[in-house]
Amino acid sequence: MIFITLIPTRRNDGSAVSEAEQNAILTDLWNRFGGVTKEGLVEGHWIDTSDGKHYQDQSIKILVACESSRLREAEETVIEIGRQLDQRAMYFEVRYFDGVRFLDVPAN
Repeated sequence: MIFITLIPTRRNDGSAVSEAEQNAILTDLWNRFGGVTKEGLVEGHWIDTSDGKHYQDQSIKILVACESSRLREAEETVIEIGRQLDQRAMYFEVRYFDGVRFLDVPAN
């Protein structure tokens, strides 16, 4: 399977995610899953259905290939990245196994 996620360049409060922190996230994904493809910057918009707030994000699009038996580990890893970056949700798409989903990031 291939999973795709977007690593935000800013937290929901507007503060920047440092390049060092971005690189550490990519390195962790690379070490954990054996490789990562960094496609580059993308821009997105979404509306939080719980409060109607509009978010405009600039993110780094990441692709990771791994065995489909690691789906839950991939989900948990992306949720943990969301917690680290204080996100309300993280984009998570799985190709060749499942469909697009948005994973809620529970509060700590």
